[in-house]
Amino acid sequence: MASDAPQRIVQGALEALRTKGFQGASARTIAALAGVNPGLIFYYFPSLDELLLAALRQTSEERLERHRPAAEAVRTPAELVALLRHIYEEDSASGQVRIVSEMVAGSVARPALGREVMALMEPWVTLAEQAVARVLKESGLPIAMLATPRELALAGVTFYLGANLLTHMGEATEAIDSLLVSAERAAGLLERFGAG
Repeated sequence: MASDAPQRIVQGALEALRTKGFQGASARTIAALAGVNPGLIFYYFPSLDELLLAALRQTSEERLERHRPAAEAVRTPAELVALLRHIYEEDSASGQVRIVSEMVAGSVARPALGREVMALMEPWVTLAEQAVARVLKESGLPIAMLATPRELALAGVTFYLGANLLTHMGEATEAIDSLLVSAERAAGLLERFGAG
């Protein structure tokens, strides 16, 4: 039992963020969800923030590896937007949207935590930047004259984070879904324009 305690604690932290939010993700709540004594949390993790970051890091890395092959396979703007839509829909269904939203919201008043949360977003920005650069090169679209691949990747990650927060704050899920469908259609039109 002790050997799997750190992983159970991390899973408890993710469940606490998903169901109770950042404010409700206390050591006591996480311990109850993990089925461990609250003191065990601080045996494995130096602080509650470190635990929450470890939980976000784990889920982020797992998702990044799961989506990397698809991101490396995109070749057109429509495929890129379709992938963004797929990731958003999957994250909404799994509760990942809430986890990320809670960590972003919780870090607003804690600059050190905020820097760590943003550092965990950087691999996503890099993956998106590589995909955008490849799509622009292969499609021949002149968008690169307006923004660099990194700027476009940051725009995509910013949209994802903003969509997460809007979804978490109210009934924006349908509006975000509709916006992503429209963006996918627009990307298809852009491809046809670029090919013409």
